[in-house]
This record gives sequence, structure tokens and C-alpha cells, in this order.
Amino acid sequence: EPIAQDDSLATYAPLIQNSDYQIDWSRSALEIHNQIRGFFPNCVTSFRGQSLKVMATVPVGAEYWSELPPELQKLEKVWSSESEASGTVGEVVKVIKGLGPVLQTGAGWLLLWQVQLSGKKAVSGWDFANGSRLAMGEIIGS
Repeated sequence: EPIAQDDSLATYAPLIQNSDYQIDWSRSALEIHNQIRGFFPNCVTSFRGQSLKVMATVPVGAEYWSELPPELQKLEKVWSSESEASGTVGEVVKVIKGLGPVLQTGAGWLLLWQVQLSGKKAVSGWDFANGSRLAMGEIIGS
């Protein structure tokens, strides 16, 4: 049975601003992941002075393993066999072969699964890491 709503309590959502697309790496991995999913394909950060559009990510950690799609099951094996990395916010703490770079966030880690550099086509995180010769310790978003 439908429940009547009180129209006097209704509010409007704020308009989306360009600043909503900027990734703040000091937020938690899950918050950033959800921001990227919600604003697909517009979330951006900076990389070596260029704009980097982040199109798909995967939160990394034991609490997320059960939700991984089959093509990402490798992530659990590779990550759990390593000591959990740590670094400063936005730092590449690991580059996982075949998957891509894992970045430190304000709380947890985030795998960059698909990205697009300004003026280029969208590529996998692994292709991005290889093509840009991404090094561990490099900061994305500064």
C-alpha cells in the first residue's frame, strides 16, 4: 500500500558543479569509487601537469574481495600475498601486472581500472601504467 509523502519536506538537489568532478584523494577509497561511478565519465585529477579522467576504479582490501567480478579475482591473490602498502595520499603504492596502479587514499587503496589522459583514448590502468612508465612513489593528483 502506498505511503503518502509530505510535500512540504521535499527539497531540491543542488546543481552539479565542475568542482564536483575533481577527485580529492584524501577521501576514503569507497567514497572516491562511488564519486567516479556517480559522475561517470567526468571525474578528473591531474597527472604530470595534464588532466587525467578516471573512468573506473576498484577499491582494494579484504572487505571488498567478495564483490570483485571474475576478471578481478587475481587482485585478491596478488594483494594478500603482499604486505599491505602505505604511502601519502595520491601516491602509487603498487603497480599490479595486468591490472594497473593502486593508489593510497585517505582511507584505503584504489586500483585505477580505466583512465583517459587529455587528448588520448581511454585505456586500462595497466596500459596507462606501462605507457606512462608509472613508478611506485609517484603522486597522482598534485
